Amino acid sequence: MILQKIKTEHSDEKTGLVVKRITTSEWEHLNHKIAANNSLFNCEQQRLAYSKPILNIPFQTHHIHFNKEKGIWDFDGLEESKEHAKKQKRFYLPFQQRTENQWLALDFSEAEGDFQDLAYRGLPLVPYSIPPTASLDEWKIRRAIAEKILHPSQILVVIFYSKHDIKKFEAVFNYEFEHSRLIGVQCYNINDNDTFLNLMKIKLRNSMLQVGDEAPLLLALNYGKILRSFSNVSGSFAYSCFGFDIFSDRQLNFKNLPSEIAKQIKNKTPDEIMRYDKIIGGYNLSAEQEFWDGRNITREFLESVKVSEGLTPFQAIQWTNHRGQQEDFDILNDAILETAYPEKEDTAIEFIETEKERWSVFWKTKMQVLSKAV
Repeated sequence: MILQKIKTEHSDEKTGLVVKRITTSEWEHLNHKIAANNSLFNCEQQRLAYSKPILNIPFQTHHIHFNKEKGIWDFDGLEESKEHAKKQKRFYLPFQQRTENQWLALDFSEAEGDFQDLAYRGLPLVPYSIPPTASLDEWKIRRAIAEKILHPSQILVVIFYSKHDIKKFEAVFNYEFEHSRLIGVQCYNINDNDTFLNLMKIKLRNSMLQVGDEAPLLLALNYGKILRSFSNVSGSFAYSCFGFDIFSDRQLNFKNLPSEIAKQIKNKTPDEIMRYDKIIGGYNLSAEQEFWDGRNITREFLESVKVSEGLTPFQAIQWTNHRGQQEDFDILNDAILETAYPEKEDTAIEFIETEKERWSVFWKTKMQVLSKAV
């Protein structure tokens, strides 16, 4: 599968949100897609074992975890997930899921080593994590070196740390916006000032796109799935507000968790698992919703799931959480596109502020601050 072009379909002036059309040799999709990550891949394996359909997703990620005990990156399962992505005609991006401390310690020597390791595995999309203190001049030199070892069929995918040095970030990001087809950002805590300022620069550059412009895809990686400080809004929606097109939230690495914590997580009952609610555009614990609304949406959902679907209760909730969020993004895309018509200019902003309670909370408490700063 070959990536042919990424074109701007429409840019909404009221929200700054952009719809992009992705065209490959196999398919066309609009942006605002949630990737099949490690946990969704596991769900899909179970579904296939029961000859059940899987998700219609154009992107698949593989979060490579660090093995603390051995002090190495754990590549177990990479070839298996890569083959799955190929069969499903997906773009496949593996990347090292770094902690904040690992990002702060990252230098070009380590970044180049990691890049070469993945490049020599024959991956179509090869990530390169840019050290957070890198300037544009430094990066141009390293980028040129990296491109020389890539096969013509391979695409360099730069990965930023959301807390990249704010004095250097804009120049490096804008350069990549003009020269890259895919740009990843590992995101950490929107409430952090450096992250917020860098995300604001991303949004401003992305919102300048005009209909027909070629544009890179922006990948939000490693963010919190649920933003508790913003009324449990979905992290994917929150990062879409800053211009991101593809979403892959943080993945747990049970090997690095204390045994007691891992056991508690694995032994959670369905009522203890956060469930995405399309009515509000965010997450709830079902027990809380039952108290307020008199209905337990998790229990109602699980009562309708057949064992023959091949998913555990936890996986079934993951599955429906993904589908609910993706359906909301599809509706949001329609609302953005509708703003191109006369007297429909407020369609997208009204949808965000009136149709989804949690989206509205995030928009009014965070994005309106951005609007005033511009």
